[in-house]
Amino acid sequence: MTTSKLARWGLTAATAEKKNYPAIDRATSGLYPPGSTFKPVTAVAAMQAGVLDPSQNLPCTPKMTVSGHTWLNWDPNANSMINLPTALAISCDTYFYQLGRWIYSLPPTSGEPIQFWATQFGLGQHTKIEVGDQAGVVPTKAWQRKHYKALEDQLWKPGDSLNLAIGQKDLQVTPLQMARLYAAIATGKLVSPHLLYSIKRDGRIVDAGVSKAPATINPGAVFNERLQAIRQGLELATHDVNGTSQPVFGTFPIPIAGKTGTAEKWSEQYHRMFNQSWWCGYGPEIKPKIVVCAVIENGGHGGVAAAPAAREVFQAYFHVKNSSYQAVTNSD
Repeated sequence: MTTSKLARWGLTAATAEKKNYPAIDRATSGLYPPGSTFKPVTAVAAMQAGVLDPSQNLPCTPKMTVSGHTWLNWDPNANSMINLPTALAISCDTYFYQLGRWIYSLPPTSGEPIQFWATQFGLGQHTKIEVGDQAGVVPTKAWQRKHYKALEDQLWKPGDSLNLAIGQKDLQVTPLQMARLYAAIATGKLVSPHLLYSIKRDGRIVDAGVSKAPATINPGAVFNERLQAIRQGLELATHDVNGTSQPVFGTFPIPIAGKTGTAEKWSEQYHRMFNQSWWCGYGPEIKPKIVVCAVIENGGHGGVAAAPAAREVFQAYFHVKNSSYQAVTNSD
C-alpha cells in the first residue's frame, strides 16, 4: 500500500505493518493460496482434458511417491478406492496428486489445462468490481521462467503440477475471486460482481446501470454434466458422514453445498508456514440464492474456523435461529 493511502487512514508504514494492514480490503485485495477449495478447478481441467472419468475409482492413500519425492495426504489413515464426488467430499490429496501427474504427462499440444480452467473461472484476473481489486497469480510455465529467472532451474516439473492441483504452488487468489468461482460452479455462469445496484433519488429508484449479463463458462450438455459431478461432491462434503464440513452443515435446515480448504502460506515475520482456513460454497443446493466464501487468516483447518464462520452468514441470510452444530477438530 502506498504512503499516500496510508496517510489517508492516519497510518504510517510501520504502524500499518504492526497492525497487520487494517486498511486493506481482504475480500478484494487479500491474496492467499486457496488450498483444497481449488480442487474443483483441477477436477474440471482433468475431465475436460480427457484424463478423468468422474465415476472411475482411484486410490486414496496416505501418501504417494512421484519422481523420488513423497507427497502426503492430509489424512494419514486414508486407504480406499474413490470416485470424484467422494474425493471432493473427503478432500483426498493423493487423488488430486494423481490428476496433477496425469495432466503434467499430457503432450505439449494439450497446453496447461489447470491454468486454462483457472482463468476461465476468473482466477488470476481482475473482477472489475467498482472499488478495484488484486488480480492475483495463476502460475504458468512462462510465468515461472520469468519469476524465477535468477535461479538456475526454472523448468516446470511434476511437483509443480502436483502442488497446483491442490491449490498450492505460487497460486494467489482473492476471496472475491473464489466466491465468483463457486457461483460459477453453482450456475454455470461467471457473474460480474458489483457493489452498487440502484440509487434512490427524489423518491425514485434509479437503476445504476452496472449490471451485466453473466458469461457462460462453457455451454454444452457434456460440460454441464461434469459440473454436476462437482456439485455432487460439494453436497457430499456437507452432508455425507465423511464430508469435511458435515459436522458444521449436516443438520442445517437449508441444504448447503461447499468445500473446505487448508492452505499453507509462508510468513516472513515469523519465518514459518501458517494455515489459511477456507470454506467456499452456496445455498440452497437447488436454485442457489447466495454464495459464501470465508477465509480466516492463519486460522488453521478449513472445517475448524472458516466453515463455522460461513455458517453464521447462512444463518443470518436465511433467518435461521437456535441452530447448533458439532465442532470440527481437524479437516482439510
